[in-house]
Amino acid sequence: MGRERLNDITMRIFSTGWSEDVDGPGRRWVVYLKGCNFRCRWCANPEGIDPAPEMLFYPARSGYADTACPHGAVKDNALDRARCAACPDRPCVGVAKDPAFELAGRELGVDELVARALAARPLLRQGGVTFAGGEPTLQADEVLAAAAALRDRQIHTAIETNAGTPGFARFPGQVDLIIADVKCVSPDRHREFTGADNSLVADNLAAAAARQRDLLVRVTLVTPFNDAPAELARLAGLLGRLRKQRDRLRAQVLRQHHLGGPKYAALGIEYPMKDAPCPPPSRARELEGLLAEAGLDVEPPWSAKT
Repeated sequence: MGRERLNDITMRIFSTGWSEDVDGPGRRWVVYLKGCNFRCRWCANPEGIDPAPEMLFYPARSGYADTACPHGAVKDNALDRARCAACPDRPCVGVAKDPAFELAGRELGVDELVARALAARPLLRQGGVTFAGGEPTLQADEVLAAAAALRDRQIHTAIETNAGTPGFARFPGQVDLIIADVKCVSPDRHREFTGADNSLVADNLAAAAARQRDLLVRVTLVTPFNDAPAELARLAGLLGRLRKQRDRLRAQVLRQHHLGGPKYAALGIEYPMKDAPCPPPSRARELEGLLAEAGLDVEPPWSAKT
């Protein structure tokens, strides 16, 4: 794709960062896309759900947050979010750069993204660029354009996705790695805990199993969402059927954590899973055993690799 075309393409992101053997192989630059069609109760990146820009407010980080906002949105260590949302220029982050304020949401041009990836190539030790979120397939045109440009320059590309959008069908074969999160099989349970239908997920995963050379399916166990024995059996059945479509299918079982909890407070919203217990390691091992019996290549969780 020519540079003229790339200059015209921008994507909505809320952050970028680095990881090592977590969001794909090797050291990776991760671009977090803003906007998601799921509303998972345990989401560790709640600032990635709404496509619009949002302000995270951490008053303990600064003793001068009230003066950093000249529009009077801060009083007694509390943020008036209606006034903050109406702010025309956000001087708290643009001028004062006060650590209490963290703006999640901006436009990133694909040309800038590619230039930054090329500049960082020496740091991408056996790695590449991963598009995460949020849900990257909601911005399919933009992400596919970026992935094509990166692959043309021999930079490995990956996406982390819920596999639950119509746009997902465009990605198999167009990126080097797809990491697909499978939430649960039961439709009612899925809708209750994610706020979304899962009717597209099985078909999208089947298409990926048939067309995507490198595919990793990932299950995050969440109590009391998907860790009951009956649901574990359904998950193993679904992934076992996918395994039959291809020579090899990699899988990974993660356990829910509460590391994203402080972000909910910073956004001024309730964390729905704050009192939920994390599944025990034994439950993860149970699912790993079921997946291995179904013929999948089960990899250790990221926490065991780092």
